[in-house]
Amino acid sequence: MKVRSLRLRLSLILLVVAPLVWALATVGAYFQTRHEINLLFDTQQTLFARQLLSANLVTHAVPAPELPKTKRLIRGGEHGGFDDDALSFAVFDTHGQLLFSGGDGKHFPADPAQRGFVVADAKHDEPWRLFYLPAPDGQHTVVVGQKANYRRELVWEVVGVQLAPWLAALPLLLLVLVWAIGRELAPLRAAAHQLAVRRADDASPLEVERLASEVAPLVTALNQLFARTAATLARERRFTADAAHELRSPLAALKVQAEVAQLAERDPVARQRALGNLSAGIDRATRLLEQLLALSRLDPLSGLADAQPVRWQRVADAACIDVAPLAEQRGVVVERAGEAAAALPLSGDETLLTLLLRNLLDNALRYGPPGSQVVLSLTPTEIRVEDEGPGIAPDDLPRVRERFFRPPGQSEPGSGLGLSIVERVADLHGLALTLANRPGGGLMASLTRR
Repeated sequence: MKVRSLRLRLSLILLVVAPLVWALATVGAYFQTRHEINLLFDTQQTLFARQLLSANLVTHAVPAPELPKTKRLIRGGEHGGFDDDALSFAVFDTHGQLLFSGGDGKHFPADPAQRGFVVADAKHDEPWRLFYLPAPDGQHTVVVGQKANYRRELVWEVVGVQLAPWLAALPLLLLVLVWAIGRELAPLRAAAHQLAVRRADDASPLEVERLASEVAPLVTALNQLFARTAATLARERRFTADAAHELRSPLAALKVQAEVAQLAERDPVARQRALGNLSAGIDRATRLLEQLLALSRLDPLSGLADAQPVRWQRVADAACIDVAPLAEQRGVVVERAGEAAAALPLSGDETLLTLLLRNLLDNALRYGPPGSQVVLSLTPTEIRVEDEGPGIAPDDLPRVRERFFRPPGQSEPGSGLGLSIVERVADLHGLALTLANRPGGGLMASLTRR
């Protein structure tokens, strides 16, 4: 598998993008500077031509002599940034005859019909930018010119002065950026090291103080995952320990009854009694395992994957059919009350709700005396199961939902998991389980919306 280093990728991107952006900025600066310089010198040429026309130099019949360089004329005075080759000029009559010139103007092409700016060859076939301005009377034309290369060289000088420091600093800037990337990624590498050396059962959170805001949510999510994983492991360990503890007693009882049956070979009555106890113990162990498996499936669920509108009639029918053998054995009648079609509107899993009702009815049947009734009420606001048994001692009511808890003095076999299963299924469906002793005796278990 190819290793893709974030630091290397970011560094390569910067090493490519930064010079590219600098190059694009240079091109943009070049064209912008050229535009401004052209605008400046075109304005100078235009003003110079107008001043020549205003001076009326062509009235002199004798051509003016060619002047020496400015440095010689000012005789050591400060000449500033003046360049003698910046501008040249010429004055032509209507026949193209040169009347007056300055600098290299005598080499300008005479074209009395030309107007405005034009690029043409002058001295030594060198391109010049020329400005033709005719006099108002049309008797002569002033031409002011400038070397095209002069402007180009000036553009590069201006651009070079601006960009040279950046070009010199670019390698240092890139090195600083690469170093900064490595420094900012150091906390991420430290977090990766913590994960690499972490024990499987270590649920302590990773530090997020030094991490960037873009990375901190990832580490926060990891910390939340660690917390959930630790809670799941703790729950599984507790569940395994409780299951092992609860299974130890029925298995030991099964072993004892099997040994009694083996020893009672010559006593058919004792043997039959031992086999009956063995069968009852197997039934209790089977029920315990079923409830343990139900809890093991319910515990990991954080919600319902496929919730559908619940049809309470079908849920109640299925639950009553499941407990019918126990009701007949106990001599207890299961009665229904309310209209199932209008019962508590709910979206959920009918299989889990059947398990919930079956456990409530099973508890009510086991603790109801023979000849009593268990009433299943289905109303628009609640689902309620009532029995006529002894109820639960007030001190034990807060604890009966705990796993494997059974109130003292119980004569009925059980695992203490039924109400835990009921409450877990209720939680998944957004229902609240309420347990209360009835004033006339018995227990009432009701389910309502939270």
